[in-house]
Amino acid sequence: MNQLPWQGHLPLKEMAKQVQISRRLHPTCPQPQAAWSMDSKLYLNHPSIKAALWGPPEQITLSMIKSDIFDRRIAEPSILTIQEIRDGAFSEANEGLLDIQPTGNTRPSYGSLDLRGGRREPYAAFRAYPFPCQKPVGQILIRCYELIGSDQPETIQVCSNGLTRSTIAHGDASLQLDVLLSMKRSVIAMRTKFTGLSQPLSFRLYRHRDQAHRMYMNAEGTEFKPMHERQPVYRPRDSDQPIEYYNYEDEAKWNGPIEPPTSGSEGRFFWIKQMLPAEKTFPNGFEYVLMGLVSDSEADLDSVENSFGLGTLPYSDESWKFHDKDYEHIRQASGAAATATLLANGSGQATIYTVVITSNDAADIMGEARQQLLKAEADGFEALLEENTDWYGALYDKRESGRVLYPGDSYYEKEITHLFNSWACKHSGGCQTDARKFEASASYAGIETDIQPWHSLPCYNELFYTSTVVRSREDSLDMWWQLVEHWLPAARKNASEVYGLPGMILVHGYLPPIKPDRYVHTNSTLELCLDTGAQVLKVLWDMWDYAADEALLLRLLYPALRDLAIFYASYIELQDDGLFHIVPTVEAESWGIQPRFEYSRDTISAISMFRWTFSRAAELADYLNTDQDLKLEWLHAAKNLPSYPTFETEEGLIYAGVPGIKPRWLRGCHPWYIGVYPTTLADEIHLDSSQEEKEIMLRTARLVPAGHNRPVYVLLGESKNTFPSVDGTHSRIIETYEDLCRAINEDPERVINSRSGRIHLFPAVPDWAEVSFRRFQARGGFWISAARTTSGVTVVEVEARRSASCRIMNPWPGERVAVVELASGNNMDVNVDKTDHECIIFNALEGHIYRLIKR
Repeated sequence: MNQLPWQGHLPLKEMAKQVQISRRLHPTCPQPQAAWSMDSKLYLNHPSIKAALWGPPEQITLSMIKSDIFDRRIAEPSILTIQEIRDGAFSEANEGLLDIQPTGNTRPSYGSLDLRGGRREPYAAFRAYPFPCQKPVGQILIRCYELIGSDQPETIQVCSNGLTRSTIAHGDASLQLDVLLSMKRSVIAMRTKFTGLSQPLSFRLYRHRDQAHRMYMNAEGTEFKPMHERQPVYRPRDSDQPIEYYNYEDEAKWNGPIEPPTSGSEGRFFWIKQMLPAEKTFPNGFEYVLMGLVSDSEADLDSVENSFGLGTLPYSDESWKFHDKDYEHIRQASGAAATATLLANGSGQATIYTVVITSNDAADIMGEARQQLLKAEADGFEALLEENTDWYGALYDKRESGRVLYPGDSYYEKEITHLFNSWACKHSGGCQTDARKFEASASYAGIETDIQPWHSLPCYNELFYTSTVVRSREDSLDMWWQLVEHWLPAARKNASEVYGLPGMILVHGYLPPIKPDRYVHTNSTLELCLDTGAQVLKVLWDMWDYAADEALLLRLLYPALRDLAIFYASYIELQDDGLFHIVPTVEAESWGIQPRFEYSRDTISAISMFRWTFSRAAELADYLNTDQDLKLEWLHAAKNLPSYPTFETEEGLIYAGVPGIKPRWLRGCHPWYIGVYPTTLADEIHLDSSQEEKEIMLRTARLVPAGHNRPVYVLLGESKNTFPSVDGTHSRIIETYEDLCRAINEDPERVINSRSGRIHLFPAVPDWAEVSFRRFQARGGFWISAARTTSGVTVVEVEARRSASCRIMNPWPGERVAVVELASGNNMDVNVDKTDHECIIFNALEGHIYRLIKR
């Protein structure tokens, strides 16, 4: 049998041996770029740790956060009901109030409308406090003062095992530093080789005293801020009436500063420890230890507490000032440190093994830390390195499914650096968080900050992960089904307590890693972005629809989707026009709640995702042969929702976010414009839609140029030869295979798009490209592999992972096509649907492989 185009290529794990990631360490800033950047060149990532190397050459510093190290304190205010929101919106005291800017960005005013007139935010605690939020673990410092004055070091990270190496020299002194985050353990190992030192090398563990209380207290933590500096809770419409500010005094029993860190040593072990406040999830407090053990060299140990000048002080980079105030407070803080100073100088080597153990890991954190360090030392650095090689090798083997193959080797670096951190998604902060284990993080979580942007918790109103599943990388999205499983009971309570309705509703986001006995509310306006629940469940749907996860379907997807559909069906309102309207519902992070819900009704995101929910729930009810009465109700609701709102421009119709409101997008607006959601989320306007619908959508993407409209052009087949730009113009041409590799990494559905239910091959690939792909996933649970040359498609294989009808567009339009079952060599019965081009249809059986052949 002839070798297939996707066979015989260099395996990814072998390719990874040829690729390294280079970084130049920043001397003063742990995060020199925007905090939410997921660039693999910025961080050292581990399943539960995000870390960064920085600092001057004489004091190279590893700073880190861990996904379960959180200040979990949380205020639990009274719930604001939907009836109270309605009462405020229709109160005479708010008649004529309109606090939307006529120009500029569309961000909503803070708070919902209050019955008394003006705005009130009952969930103001989310802005009033820095917690709940992730906390920095501390610093590991490699101190070698004879390197003062040397050039700022560059590190090289090996993509086959994660080893990071830097070599620094100054005069006769030199230091080689190898850093390894063990992917199978909680251990961080640092191996040093040094020459020409007249002063001994030392290793230090350091943690500053937490300064987050300075957001609402004085530096000493003895007084709350003056009233006028606090978070407003109620702003009356009448400016003569006093503003109500957050009352910290009522919560003084539990909102004080965090205890200072401690340090110590015993035998060969040295450590810093931090106790975080007690709360309902960890009623005895949450504690962690960062412990070290020096191997291959003897060392003196000492520790100090409540002192200054012990760690590396963070400063902002000129290009990124977000953490300025926090860094200033940290520089002013005391701290605790434990130091191991080598007894020998001159030349030699030493390895420090460190481990982070939390209350989540063990009841006896000190005993567990000692045990893990002794095990790591006994196994040795090389054994840890071999474990990492195995871990990354397994990752690259897994990524052989979803691989694109190009001629030559110019694309190796782009492909491997793209894959290197592909085991995590951005909403998990580059780690593998599990809500059920009280873990969380976000792409914007800072590694050396006490006050985290958006509490270091992800929001759920921009979940565009279909292309990730298409590329067979659904393993990186496990956090979403874990989140649903953890919070589903509370989401059911949320539907009942806030809305008085059956079913369940997951809203805007920021659910912290805590005991889920009560839904956590953070913003009364944004919680009315009611499509959010459907966005979360669409990730799970894609895991079933594309990746054929039948167990997930039965255990979680259908129960959750059923409850969401029940909630949506109870929420919609039949009006005189015979249609079901959705009032109120808010455009994502735009407009907010205005009098009589003028700007918060029938948003295009709600219409598209309510219909998606009804349709998918009905589809599963049929598949599972259950809930036939509910299925009919859902299909009736889906059929009778309003049409998508549109707005007439000089160039023609575009899709509007809200009926009657002129769409606009400027810098500072929410980067995701909901007018494109029928394409990017709901899969309703796709390659097989009418030309008119596609033209309206493309015009929308161009005229309302939100930063994340780019995928629209690819999904509708309009960027075959270019990288799509925000406004659809000035696009850069795809000229090389390196360019094409980047383009497909950004938009995998260039090579296969099945959002309509019909599989399109190579819909947005340049004609000059000779490429193949292996085991991309298509709707219906199919693995698809295919190849093309400049003459067109050459081979197509379909692997069925459940028995279903396969619909695939004819790779050779106008030609007759046979479908052969490979194991038997039998020809399958094939139908051709010519109503819209040529669609090949055949019944595929689970576990069988089929090849399409041009007759």
